[in-house]
Amino acid sequence: MKKSIKSLFFFTLMVLISSKLFAAEKEKLKLENEVISKVFSFNTDEPGTIEVSLIKKTNQKKLTSETPAPYFEFIINHTLITSQDPIWFFKEHTTRDMGNAGTEHQLIFEGKVEPVKGLQVILYQQIFPKSSLMREKLVLKTENKTFQLNKRDGKLHFKFPGYSIQNSKDFTIELTEIRMATWEKKPTTFGEDNKENHMYYPDIRRFKIDEIHSQVKGRVSIVSNGVISWLTAYEHASQDNLNGLFDDQKKGDGNMINDAMQGTKGVFNFPVSEDDFKFLGINTESKNENINISVNILRGGYLDGEKINKNHPYSTVWTATGFYDGNDIEEGKTMMHHYLFSQICEKPASRIPEYYYNTWGMQRQDPDKPLRGILTYERIFEEIEYAAELGVDIFVLDDGWENAMGEWYPHKERFPKGLAPIKKHLDKHDMKMGLWYSPMGIDSTTQRYKEHPEWVIKDSEGNPILAQWNHPAFDFVSGFFDVFVEDCKKMIDEGCLFMKWDAINTFYSSLPNLEHGSDKYSEAERRARYEYLLPIYVVRAMEILTDYEPDLVIEVDLTEARRVMVGLAPLSQGKLFWMNNGASWYNDYTTYRTKSMRTIANEFAGIAPLELFTYANYPQNEAGAMKYNVHNSILAGHGFWGNLQLMTPEERKWINKQVQNSKDILHEIVKTRPQVIGKVGDSPEIYTIVNTESATGQVIAFSENPVQRDHFVEINTDIFLGVLNHPYSIEKFQLKLPLNFQEKESSVAAYILRSNKSYLGTKSIVSSTVPISEIDPSSNKLVYFLTEPGEQKIRWATELGIPDVKCSGEMTYKISENKDDYLITIQTTQNNSEIILEKK
Repeated sequence: MKKSIKSLFFFTLMVLISSKLFAAEKEKLKLENEVISKVFSFNTDEPGTIEVSLIKKTNQKKLTSETPAPYFEFIINHTLITSQDPIWFFKEHTTRDMGNAGTEHQLIFEGKVEPVKGLQVILYQQIFPKSSLMREKLVLKTENKTFQLNKRDGKLHFKFPGYSIQNSKDFTIELTEIRMATWEKKPTTFGEDNKENHMYYPDIRRFKIDEIHSQVKGRVSIVSNGVISWLTAYEHASQDNLNGLFDDQKKGDGNMINDAMQGTKGVFNFPVSEDDFKFLGINTESKNENINISVNILRGGYLDGEKINKNHPYSTVWTATGFYDGNDIEEGKTMMHHYLFSQICEKPASRIPEYYYNTWGMQRQDPDKPLRGILTYERIFEEIEYAAELGVDIFVLDDGWENAMGEWYPHKERFPKGLAPIKKHLDKHDMKMGLWYSPMGIDSTTQRYKEHPEWVIKDSEGNPILAQWNHPAFDFVSGFFDVFVEDCKKMIDEGCLFMKWDAINTFYSSLPNLEHGSDKYSEAERRARYEYLLPIYVVRAMEILTDYEPDLVIEVDLTEARRVMVGLAPLSQGKLFWMNNGASWYNDYTTYRTKSMRTIANEFAGIAPLELFTYANYPQNEAGAMKYNVHNSILAGHGFWGNLQLMTPEERKWINKQVQNSKDILHEIVKTRPQVIGKVGDSPEIYTIVNTESATGQVIAFSENPVQRDHFVEINTDIFLGVLNHPYSIEKFQLKLPLNFQEKESSVAAYILRSNKSYLGTKSIVSSTVPISEIDPSSNKLVYFLTEPGEQKIRWATELGIPDVKCSGEMTYKISENKDDYLITIQTTQNNSEIILEKK
């Protein structure tokens, strides 16, 4: 009898404790904007669960399930820990105004029950005006204890964030996976040889959820339940497949490889598979009335037993989540486009459109001259003058400015006065100085190499690998990280405002006792941790340096297979140099190389902002393709290289005019998602990048063969001013461009201008039968220039009165009055005419 009473006592006590834990009134914290409300529910006085729900503000409809999967889950001290365990205590909420109009919230929860007593979960939440997309990151931290992350059933187990949206019985769930790192996905669609194009491609895959394994690599996943579509993205970087990795002629027996295709030479006696690139995955599963979606760590995300203590917090990568009505994939692409341009990055420098010149094409132009030795003060000063004539904003010194690979200061013999004379010469033309880096490369003759053998990456036989250009490589996930960052800061102090980071490959480092694992772990474990951490460390270095100098822009080179930085993460701090020669070669001045370059703009248009991709074209007219090639740089890439000595002053002046036309409008359209007709090599192939509301933009078009086609552009005709470079007319509130390609491999560029709202009265050139080369409006005047005779129709506000009409050559004109304006028809009869309309 006593035993039963005692058992009942303990049972009643447990019920009371449980009731107190679960019945306590939860507090709510809302993070919201005009579109969405994200609600965190939690306890403040005692341990409880963390519950997260999303509400659509427009109709107050709850988007997440009433029975959601955990918002986070991981293994701590061999125990599964989730947000739904009643062990968390809310501690603190702080906010920060972000540099991109967003608001960052930091929510701190602390564990109050073993095994997480003293462990803090810090949730970073970023929300943005008028957008459902949220960026978030989870950090595990402790002040005075030690915890360890563990595997579960022999596998990594870490899920964050996790959401459950409502399932639909009447709709088969659709999933769209967007990859962006598939090497040489398909042959060129131009030329006769159908060569592989040496670049990473996007790869969009669509599935019914019951037809596939629920986990995709992505970078982006869009899941639709027929009512809404749910976008999930994570910010990491890696290649998607094995294409381009192995030289089949040098492949060893079995799984032994010689990774010589991208410049890594050594003996590697471990297998390599596509699963090696799956560091994270986006998991989707249909379960009862829920669609559970989470970002899961798969490889290298932590070591079994990895410590979390005061000096070693643990962080996930940033992720992004958003939703939109319906299941139109184009809406998802628009969301992704906006996220990558405006929300992933707080620093505006890398989003400001600028043109650059890089010396590497010039260095490769003459095989009889030294590749790096050609970089002397005299030759650089000469090229700066030519580059200034082109109108570029940035002058980049490529490989050869440094003293040696890994010694990132000016070459002692070629530049005895350092870079100061070059910087001074650039300042005269208001150009920025850019420098090339190979962050991991190290010359074996340098003192740094000799002093730090612990950083030298080895192959499976313990010999230093030969990375690109036959140099060894340092391990970046080590103390070398700080050394390299300090090297870069010194050059920033010398005036460097642009950096090109090249040859960031994997290199398979399994070095022990660095930042990716001690010698108690196997080589495979250390190597996986290194490969996961490498892009994170590179982006961290970019962040430190752009914090140090906010005007600094860093581009990361992706021109070879196994370049590990292809992904979303680098776009949080800089840009991507997507391709070098593609299917072509150095000193190819024809349109062939240019088409290869344009594959980037064609394949990625609408998915990622073209302003975040750089590439360089040859502007020389050696093969008669100058106009075609320059139009390609106007479209995207914004880069030039090659020996500018090969150009005439008139050619450089023409390019300057095109660059200036582009610069005048780029700031208005830099966020605009391009509309593309045709593939590279089609007739025609049209890129429309127009801000409809502001009546500003550019239409760049190419054609492989002669063809005629009228192209229409929706535009705000109320504030339309005119079009440069191409005949046009305004018809029924649309802009009509009569494209007429008369030759093979031809191109056009039309620049659309808006009127200045501050001017008195409306002035608009509504049509021209010939290209207008320049339009100069002012409050009481309109001036424009023609290189050939033709007819223009001009609307002139009646409030300005009938204007005086003058022309530098012969002309005729007539004026008719409408309700709100005068229609003035002008016919010129001579070349190179200046026409002036002025208020009397």
